[in-house]
Amino acid sequence: MNHTKEASRIYNGALFPIAGEYIIDPEHSFVEFIVQHLVVGQIRGSFHPLTGNIKIADDPSLSSFEIRIDTGSISTHNATRDDDLRSARFLDVRKFPTMTYRSSGVTAEPRGYLTVEGELTIRDVTKPVSIDVVFNGIVDDPWGNTRVAFNGSSKISRRDFGLMTDLMKETGGLLVGKDIIINIATELLLQT
Repeated sequence: MNHTKEASRIYNGALFPIAGEYIIDPEHSFVEFIVQHLVVGQIRGSFHPLTGNIKIADDPSLSSFEIRIDTGSISTHNATRDDDLRSARFLDVRKFPTMTYRSSGVTAEPRGYLTVEGELTIRDVTKPVSIDVVFNGIVDDPWGNTRVAFNGSSKISRRDFGLMTDLMKETGGLLVGKDIIINIATELLLQT
C-alpha cells in the first residue's frame, strides 16, 4: 500500500511531510565537515552514525529538532589525526562522548526550505548555530516505512567552541582553518 500521498502535503508551494514524530535512521544519516588545510587545501571528515528525534508540526515553523552525534566516530581517513581529534586536546571523547544540536526555532521558507535556529553543544560549550535545511522528498521504502530526507548546511568557528589548540606553523600561520563547514544528510522514519 502506498502511504506516500497520505504522508505528504503542500506547504508554501512545495511538497512537505505531514505533521508527526520522526526518528533519524542512523544507518542512512551522517555529518560531513570541511576545514581549510595550509590555506590552499582541505581536510574532509565525517561523523557516523547520528541519532535523534524530529517533530514536524502542522505549522512547520513550530517543528523541533534534536540531533545527537557520536564524537568517537570522527573519521578524517588519517588514524593519527583522528586519534588526536578524539583526545583531550580537541573533542575529549571519553569525557564528552556526544555532541548535541537542539532547535529553538524554525522559519519555513518557500519551496521546502527551512532555516533552523538552535544550540550546538561541543564538549562543555554551547553556542547558537543556524542551519539551512532543504526537504529532499518522501518515499515508502521496501520495508513498509514512510521515509523522508532532509539535508542541512552550516558554518561554525572552532574558536567559538574552544577548539583552537596550537595548530600553528613555524611561520605563525594557521595549519588548519578557523571555520568548519558542516553538511548534514538525514533520512527520517515516520513513527506510527
